[in-house]
Amino acid sequence: MSQVSPNDAPWGTFAPSGWRAVWIRMLHGLPASGIWRRLALWLRKPVKGSLGEWVDLDVWGLHLRLRGKGNLSEQRLILMPQFLDAAELEALSDEVKNGGTFLDIGANAGVYSLKVASACGPAARVEAFEPDPDLGAMLRWNLSRNRLANVTLHPIALGGSEGEVVLSAGDGNKGENKVSSSGSGLRVPMTTLPKWMAQQQISTIDALKIDVEGHEVAVLEPLFHEMPRSSWPRLVVCELAHDSDRSLADLLTSHGYQLSGRGRLNGIYRLPVS
Repeated sequence: MSQVSPNDAPWGTFAPSGWRAVWIRMLHGLPASGIWRRLALWLRKPVKGSLGEWVDLDVWGLHLRLRGKGNLSEQRLILMPQFLDAAELEALSDEVKNGGTFLDIGANAGVYSLKVASACGPAARVEAFEPDPDLGAMLRWNLSRNRLANVTLHPIALGGSEGEVVLSAGDGNKGENKVSSSGSGLRVPMTTLPKWMAQQQISTIDALKIDVEGHEVAVLEPLFHEMPRSSWPRLVVCELAHDSDRSLADLLTSHGYQLSGRGRLNGIYRLPVS
């Protein structure tokens, strides 16, 4: 079955069957609370190791094709969707449910883009940034399969200048892909957030999620330095796991953002109305 191209096979080709299907349905049925999450982490072990290269699954009302191996974000979506950044996704969806622009910077497999687009419908404009061509190809497939026309994928990196950067692969986990100014890897185009906004004729960002493996400050600084406060996102979700020196947290708080919530890995920051 793994020899079939994931881009060409109809949805359902890689659907779990037998005990795996039963086990996954059981995991999806667990209540979304802390004590049940700990149980789910233990219960998922038998099926996690037996997943195929690709898995077709109904999640959040979407028909998705996801990697069973090589990307922790997709594995979590396959096995424990109700526990996957639930507070962050709820906050973002609430922010743009009546219309607005959401930027998913470091989209990976598109978990945030898919959830916000499906939850908010066409009123929300979703702009996803993911320079990895493999991740981008499958995200496009999922967007097309689910007719999510309100999501646009940009195969570029964002940073502090225009040019090219090197995209290096994560060690067995595509969620740990990184960009750098030199080294070996795939060369991908990079631009700044203000320049991209000007090209797209976007004057205001309503909500933003960023997870670029420690590169977050370089992405956000040009926005704060070059754009007026009225253009800044009201809501920012960002990974704090790599912010050991607090440079990202300090950047946000120095520009008026307040920490309004925490997920397991992420901070939820809001910009008070001036």
